[in-house]
Amino acid sequence: MNVLAIDLGGSALKARLYDGTDRILASARLPAAFSQPDDASSEQDAEEWWCLLQAAVTEIAATAGTALADTGAIAICGMTRTQVFLDEAGNAIRPAIGFRDRRAERVALEAKAKLDSSRIPEAKNLNAYHPAARLAWLKEHEPQAAARLKVVLEPKDYLNFRLTGKTMTDHISEARLIASFQGGPASLAAALGLPDMLPPIGQPWDRVGTVREGLPGALGRLAGADVYCGSHDTWSAVAGIGAMRPGSAYCISGSSEVFGLMTDRPASAEGLITLDWGDIWHIGGPGLNGANVLDWLLDRFGPKNGNTDDAIATLLAEPPAPRPLLFHPFLFGERVPFWDENLSAAFYGLSSEHGRGDMVRAAMEGIAMVNRRTLDLAESAAGIQAEQVFLAGGGARVPEWPQIRADMLDRPVVIVSEDPEAGLMGCLALARVASGQAVSLADAATSLAHKTVRIEPRPDRRERMNLLYELFLESFDTVSTISRKLAALARSQPT
Repeated sequence: MNVLAIDLGGSALKARLYDGTDRILASARLPAAFSQPDDASSEQDAEEWWCLLQAAVTEIAATAGTALADTGAIAICGMTRTQVFLDEAGNAIRPAIGFRDRRAERVALEAKAKLDSSRIPEAKNLNAYHPAARLAWLKEHEPQAAARLKVVLEPKDYLNFRLTGKTMTDHISEARLIASFQGGPASLAAALGLPDMLPPIGQPWDRVGTVREGLPGALGRLAGADVYCGSHDTWSAVAGIGAMRPGSAYCISGSSEVFGLMTDRPASAEGLITLDWGDIWHIGGPGLNGANVLDWLLDRFGPKNGNTDDAIATLLAEPPAPRPLLFHPFLFGERVPFWDENLSAAFYGLSSEHGRGDMVRAAMEGIAMVNRRTLDLAESAAGIQAEQVFLAGGGARVPEWPQIRADMLDRPVVIVSEDPEAGLMGCLALARVASGQAVSLADAATSLAHKTVRIEPRPDRRERMNLLYELFLESFDTVSTISRKLAALARSQPT
């Protein structure tokens, strides 16, 4: 059975057609982007995702030929904390609100201050990215659109809906929205005056339906193929790299990063998100800073020729200054584990000795320190120590960064070497479980026979990394305080 795996991300839609031996028959990658009308907004027309899917399948059909018609299963993962709003006829009532959108911040803060979290537990999780806060924002700022709203979907659910005509989401991707409607009259949704708008809830491996007849172009060749519910891109990537087992930590490093620890029982820590991922628990969550910080530095200071990895390698080849440089990497605020949109970046110890390579290296170390803080909190809460950290995403291929992470985390870092598309591998593993070809996601990932590279922490770097991390924690409160004051000053300035 051929499997079509699709990963809808914030910067690209990626697709692959695999045969029954997990061999790649054809691939496609098409750029995607959110529009940002202002600093707080990030949205996208969901119809553009559907057009991207059509274009990707057309491209695959040109390579795979008749093999596309032999597709028996489709599994889609995608970005999360992004809401698609549909009316009763299944039409989008407005652009989807993206995962970086901060417009609901005031609504969330005001609601959180008024609500009793001892009576409504989900209220403590309210922030600008919470789906209930965004629905409350929609109700307040776009009441006509809110009045038409019938169902809220994740991006991958929207593509599944367009393929099958049926709505479904999984309990992992929509955990916060599901929790908002639990508790009846004492629910967060009731407190915010939100009507029930949840689609049917399933497991990632549940079958949504089959591809409808009569879809345009190459999509028509997929008619009758099973479509599985899937989950968000982080869950899929963790499944794809084989980290879906207790005692494993993971880092999905893209423009921003997601870091987490897998446990066999629930555990909680302030600043971290605890989620039931099926027969395993996750503690950790998404940040806002990752390779986007390196991109910012390269845009300002880097060589203008060549690709990103080559540019970083060129800068890191510059002789390092003897004096350490500490960087708080909060160019875009931060989510886990600090949850502060006002946080801003700061260099400590910057002097005339330092060059561009020192700044890039400090940025890599600073992001690794945020990883370490998340890991420290997660391990303390769960009462276990991570055996290793699985690293996937574009950040896994950046020169020196995997070694810096191993040194800072003081854990072996494991990279899947021959195939960086972890989300697509997770979709394939999911399809193998859903079709009965594997008994668990861990077994399915193992059967894919990935080649891995294991990077050990360097003992001679341990003392330096520990001292830098201590300084990072020691100076964090100062950075936080000054960031808030600067943000307040900016708000007070006349426009």
